[in-house]
Amino acid sequence: MRLLTKSSLLCLLIAVGVQSSIAATLFRDSQFKVKVARNVQYGSAKVRQPKAVKRPLYLDIYQPDTPNLSWKRPVMIALHGGGFLFGDKSEMTNLCRELASRGYVCFSINYRLVPDDPPGTSSDEYTRSVFAAVADAAQAARWIKANAAKYHLNTSDMFIGGSSAGAVTSMLLAYNPDINPPHFRAVADMWGTMGPRVKWIRKNGPPLLIIHGKEDETITVSAAEQIEAQAKQVGLAHETFLIDGMGHGVPLNLEVDGETLLQHLVDFFYKQITPAYRAKQHSRSATAG
Repeated sequence: MRLLTKSSLLCLLIAVGVQSSIAATLFRDSQFKVKVARNVQYGSAKVRQPKAVKRPLYLDIYQPDTPNLSWKRPVMIALHGGGFLFGDKSEMTNLCRELASRGYVCFSINYRLVPDDPPGTSSDEYTRSVFAAVADAAQAARWIKANAAKYHLNTSDMFIGGSSAGAVTSMLLAYNPDINPPHFRAVADMWGTMGPRVKWIRKNGPPLLIIHGKEDETITVSAAEQIEAQAKQVGLAHETFLIDGMGHGVPLNLEVDGETLLQHLVDFFYKQITPAYRAKQHSRSATAG
């Protein structure tokens, strides 16, 4: 084996140094360790089971672990699934860690469920629970905006998404014509549905990413096709991934068109970040953290 000369070794070391200093793209490339604060109260809401009380509502916060506070972090609100019957904010750990490692602050929230018997105007307990979840997500968004300075947030770039019931809640909040939630930059619908409220989707609503398994027997793929058709009809920016052979729940590490679904989600969100802010942060490197 040919030994390196001093000059070639120097060139190699310089090349390695240059390569290591090449900027990782903030908000797109994983580059930070993640710190987590669990069970932070974001509000409270009425339940009637097991007794009528105003129950505290909690979220977990995933943040990039960096002392660099010269840049503000975009926000992701993540909502777990479970058919509004069960589920917990811990189920969104992997997604939140991935986003926080790229520079987001991800808030995974708990919300009221059918067993809590939340009050409401509908006589149907399931409908009451769905809209209680929407109200809780809206409350979380307001709390996040109120605490933007504490967590170094850029709440102009707020995203929302979830799986199954979490996707339902995300869409019913983000596209709801009857309430005034914070403006979301984009929504991630992972195997969710909107049912007859799909007409809430309008051209000027937040762009939408749809991921759904074609073999889903819980929420059939026709729900995703209906949402996509409405987005197309009104001219809403969207991307759709309907996955062959997958049922209710699609692993985000699955590769589609040369990238994981997770990276497709990250790229979709990245395109929606305020252009001026994205350009300003483009050259920040992982070593700058």
